Amino acid sequence: MFMGKLKIVVLLVVIAAGILSGCTTREELNIQEGDNGVQQMGPVFVGYGWSIKSDPVEAVAEAVSSVKTQLKDKTPDYIVLFSTVDYNSTVILREVSKYFPEAQIYGGTSCTGVLTKDGYHTSGNGSLALLAVSSENISFGVGGAEIGDSARTAGAEAISEAIVNAERNNETPDLVLITAAPGKEEEILLGIEDVIGKDTPIFGGSSADNTIEGYWKQFANNKVYSNGVSVTAIFTNLKIGYSFEAGYLISEQEGTITEAEGRTIYKIDDKPAAEVYNDWTSGEVIGENHSSTGELIILSQSTFYPLSKKLVGSNGEIHYLSIHPLSVNFSDKSLTVFTNVESGETIQLMHGTWELLLNRGHSTPSKALEFGEIDKGKGAFGIYTFCAGTLLGIPENERFKLPLLVYQTIGIPFIGTFTFGEQGYISGVGNRHGNLVNSMVIIGEEEK
Repeated sequence: MFMGKLKIVVLLVVIAAGILSGCTTREELNIQEGDNGVQQMGPVFVGYGWSIKSDPVEAVAEAVSSVKTQLKDKTPDYIVLFSTVDYNSTVILREVSKYFPEAQIYGGTSCTGVLTKDGYHTSGNGSLALLAVSSENISFGVGGAEIGDSARTAGAEAISEAIVNAERNNETPDLVLITAAPGKEEEILLGIEDVIGKDTPIFGGSSADNTIEGYWKQFANNKVYSNGVSVTAIFTNLKIGYSFEAGYLISEQEGTITEAEGRTIYKIDDKPAAEVYNDWTSGEVIGENHSSTGELIILSQSTFYPLSKKLVGSNGEIHYLSIHPLSVNFSDKSLTVFTNVESGETIQLMHGTWELLLNRGHSTPSKALEFGEIDKGKGAFGIYTFCAGTLLGIPENERFKLPLLVYQTIGIPFIGTFTFGEQGYISGVGNRHGNLVNSMVIIGEEEK
């Protein structure tokens, strides 16, 4: 049986190892609060807010009220804005800009809800979250571009604009955040690297809607894109922690892609890809449909049986980058996936449960803290990216636990989004686009 072949090894596409455990109290996190519950963070001032009000103007007003209360007399330099597609994106971006005309705004749309340290915010009428930052220790620059005919050119244009807006011309950012339309992520990453090189970590995710119908949006200052890319160039002397992790079990089922094009796998070990995948999963995904005709969407079922690219880092360490099968084409028995694939790549089958996926809310942030040498409760803020497919694989009545796990682990304000593809940096490998992944970026309070 398939389950008997599993190696009990948790997939770690990560920067560092180590698990923190146990629940924490606010006293243990050493969080100092004023009467309004704001965390005093020295050189970095952070305010956050959220809303599930149905009217976009009222929703922004509610979130901004919380931000202003926390920032007091500080004017934010930078704002992260995530929202669901239930709102008119142009309206919410306009409203945020009215309240904070001097701030640069970065973000995009999220699937079904958003996250803050207060919880998982979702409603049938929309939800949004803001995180605002004021600091002399961080230079932010936001840039955006329409993808158009060349995603690579768009990536280069967006990061070039971001560097100019950070007023750090001819300098290399310490970190880049990315929100892009799904579909051309690999090319966009190459475009960014054409400008800044391959050593700067790039983290983020592909903007999403609630139904995979193309309603997603990307925000870059006063612009809303439907098929664009928004980036933030971050320059800072503060500590930075990050982690990029899938959190699945690795099976012994391994093969080599012998025919592929774009995001379609035609053959594995010279055999039809769908037949190999069906055999590897013991029929758990395709099942009795294996002799069907036309196309079969397997998106939900394959969430728990993804494939992974086996990557070898410069230091010889093995990493696994998960990729999500979308459909089977029975005319040629090929598999369509959500990342680019090439002949010669080694792939393995992975397996997971919703409990493993939920546990990422603890494991990934803890690795980000460890990598950045940032003590729990001593960071300034965090940005959390969680694959929408894995969110939907977690029972609805369990999803509220995700932000609790994150906050118990890091003890600082954070904002989170649910994405249709994830981008991150793998040590010894570089920046990559994957699926079914989550990531955490943490900016510390102390200098490197």
